[in-house]
Amino acid sequence: MKLTYVCVEGTPQELDASEVIRQLVQQQSGTVDAVRRAPRVVVDPASDDEFDCGWLVEGDVPGVAEEGQSTVKAQLAFNPAAQQFLDFMTESASWESVGVHGIKRKTWQEGDPLDYTGYLRLRRKGSQYGGFVYAIPSTGVINFRLQYSDEIAELAPNAYPLTKGNHQYRANIQIHDESTLKQALALAELAYDAT
Repeated sequence: MKLTYVCVEGTPQELDASEVIRQLVQQQSGTVDAVRRAPRVVVDPASDDEFDCGWLVEGDVPGVAEEGQSTVKAQLAFNPAAQQFLDFMTESASWESVGVHGIKRKTWQEGDPLDYTGYLRLRRKGSQYGGFVYAIPSTGVINFRLQYSDEIAELAPNAYPLTKGNHQYRANIQIHDESTLKQALALAELAYDAT
């Protein structure tokens, strides 16, 4: 087991702007084994105010390109079920021909990086359909390319229907424990098989 401990003082704005901090964070690589359950609280020495910086996610988020790693980790820092979300990503991203993508914003131009701030799109390569799953790291909400039905309700009792948005994506679930993780994986497999 390797343990790295770094202590840096500064305001949240100073830490965000620091190129040295950015380089230190980028040097850490590997896969995510676990979310460290130690809150990152920053104290402003001038005012003694505390800022909750969420949980520390170590290693790489499965399936996410290098360009999106820091953005997704920052979102996961505030998800109380980050470990279950990572377990969902580990399993579903390992399925045959699955790619994990950010999105192209309306102003996207050739060469621009994808945007990972809102959600992740899991898509079967070669499929004529969009993503079979849209996953939101900050909340653990998963949107499936499925119509909500009695079959879905039976398979995943914690799933709920959507009444707005794209008519192909009408089933959601929020991962918050092992039970909802299993339900999410079952629905993801259904959506995967249908694309």
